[in-house]
Amino acid sequence: MQVIPKWFSFVENGNYKGSEPFFFDITQKPWKAILEDNYLVILKKLELLIQHQNKNIVPYFNQTLASTPAAWSVFPLLFWGSKYADNCLQAKETIKIINQIPGVLSCGFSILKPNTFIKPHDGDSNVMYRCHLTLRSRGTIEEIGMRVGTETITWQNGKTFAFCDAYNHEVWNKTNDERWILIIDVLREEFLDEKVSICKYVNATLWWQLKFQKNYFFKHLPRWSRRWLIAVTAVFMKG
Repeated sequence: MQVIPKWFSFVENGNYKGSEPFFFDITQKPWKAILEDNYLVILKKLELLIQHQNKNIVPYFNQTLASTPAAWSVFPLLFWGSKYADNCLQAKETIKIINQIPGVLSCGFSILKPNTFIKPHDGDSNVMYRCHLTLRSRGTIEEIGMRVGTETITWQNGKTFAFCDAYNHEVWNKTNDERWILIIDVLREEFLDEKVSICKYVNATLWWQLKFQKNYFFKHLPRWSRRWLIAVTAVFMKG
């Protein structure tokens, strides 16, 4: 198996230039079938959460990415080794399905409002398959879609695709309908033995990203200092 260097956006502070494809071929991944076979069960849960205006549906933590802070909301279940216990209790069937997949790092429902977009940005890391199980999407690729690197895709209800989050990517929804998906991060096979340390490292990067998302001071720090800062912070993080 080819060894791919791990890449984390906060440390590298630049566009990813790896060898991975923009979109992974997951045709033979057993978890693709697990997700798609349970599409209606997962969709029903999100429908109920939205119908009851669940208070745990909240804006995405980095509110600078979407066209407005309220444009992109989430119902998180798992997040880099941590569990949202109350949310998981409310979505027991979804969690039962996700627990069948080895190496899951994060999972949650994602809702994008009509006539909004998510700005071009570099993702957190290249260590995982970032998967989208489409729960509700209507429109052509020109109306609603996603660009990763130089390739574009649209969502198909009940279908799953996976991309390399490290590459620059963006999303648009020019329709009058919401887009609903389940986002799942699955650790790539070559990194399975490093799950705990990777979760700690990414949690450290996200902590700093959230703390200074509107402050560009850290963008000017040299890479070695950012790497040292994250390594120290990671010691105190959950994995």
